[in-house]
Amino acid sequence: MTALRVSARWVLPLDGDPIPHGAVLVGAGGRIEAVGPDAAVPRPADAATTELGEAALLPGLVNAHSHLELTALRGLVRDLAFPAWLLAVRGIKAALDEDAFHAAARWGVLEGFAAGITSYGDTGSTGQAAAALADLGGRGVAFHEIYGPDPAACAAVMDDLARALERLDGCRSERVTVAVSPHAPYTVSDALVRAVAAFSADRGLQVAMHVAESREERGFVERGEGAFADGLRARGIAVEPRGRSTVAWLETTGLLARAPLLIHCVTAGPADFALARRHGATVAHCPWSNAVLGHGRADLRAMREAGVAVGLGTDSVATGGRLDLFAEARLAVLGLDGGLPPRGMLRLMTVDGAAALRLPRVGILEPGAWGDLAAVGLATPALADATDPETAVAWGATAADVVFTAVAGRVVFDHGRFPGIALETERAAAGRAAAAAAVSRAAPPGGKFGPSRG
Repeated sequence: MTALRVSARWVLPLDGDPIPHGAVLVGAGGRIEAVGPDAAVPRPADAATTELGEAALLPGLVNAHSHLELTALRGLVRDLAFPAWLLAVRGIKAALDEDAFHAAARWGVLEGFAAGITSYGDTGSTGQAAAALADLGGRGVAFHEIYGPDPAACAAVMDDLARALERLDGCRSERVTVAVSPHAPYTVSDALVRAVAAFSADRGLQVAMHVAESREERGFVERGEGAFADGLRARGIAVEPRGRSTVAWLETTGLLARAPLLIHCVTAGPADFALARRHGATVAHCPWSNAVLGHGRADLRAMREAGVAVGLGTDSVATGGRLDLFAEARLAVLGLDGGLPPRGMLRLMTVDGAAALRLPRVGILEPGAWGDLAAVGLATPALADATDPETAVAWGATAADVVFTAVAGRVVFDHGRFPGIALETERAAAGRAAAAAAVSRAAPPGGKFGPSRG
């Protein structure tokens, strides 16, 4: 790979003041070698050069929680209570084949590139997101999702997990990490969570879990009641109240000691965040999805005051509609007492997200960091003539304003083009996956809650 030199009207390092008429040089090894005023950044003769003009260049965005394999479900499941929503998604997934998930995950990665997203904390059960990130040049942690609410099925689920991770070995690289995710408290047994905690510790794997996401989950965990409990009991699976919050329950299973990524945390409070911080757990905050599903607002201020690393996630497009971290950041801070300064908003979607996912040297523009870059065009009326580019981007930009994206110095999106990608072929495959998902959604509903073996 050749070196890459990118210049723009503004460079936003996010750990210092914006640099007017700045540039970034990424070496052939994919790491940043220089950041500064255009005149001061070297111009190697063999470097590829991109002059962005009226644009703001910032670190590549980090999506702390996504479900790329569900990209084909966009807009299909709406206006349902949360347990019914999950059942509908489960029904669609059960009807799709590997080709559909493959196409959906790839289209999701490409959509992310066009939105400035270079890194993901992705959760899925098919392995296709890990494959798409590896093949298309993205970065991130692919959490392999498992289900199993019946304690009797624990050993079989863990055997399946070991085999699934073996199949994903070829996706692992310096860019892509494979990890594990027990789905949620109502789809995994205590025995399975304990087994995952031990398994991940033995293999040195990162862990993520949907935690404190909804009122329904809270009733299930604390009191053993509600739709989730009723669904499992109807299948002959015993449900006992844990008598404590989800985060406190995770401590009893040993999973919290694995410093997991806690996804959502809407119903969590200061005591939960203090406990999470004590164990080194981090949070993926998905404000748009939480609002669409009617869960409420996670307490971002309490997380930050507790010292918990928090990144922004889009969740799946089945809830959020699109991969737009700029929109997520604005929703995250609206109504927040004291708010966040624009630089803080931009850090939520870059370096803070990288910290939540434990991605070293990501989300920052400085020598030695990975050359992951995103640029927002400033030509639109909402962004033109910006004298404060951080404010303009944080409060005015959308995913559609991104004009350029690179991962480790490799250009993956450039003014509507995806270098090296047969876009029409990808679009056609994604269209077929979406059509199959739509047909599946139209089928008569059925089933009981608890997607799993067991």
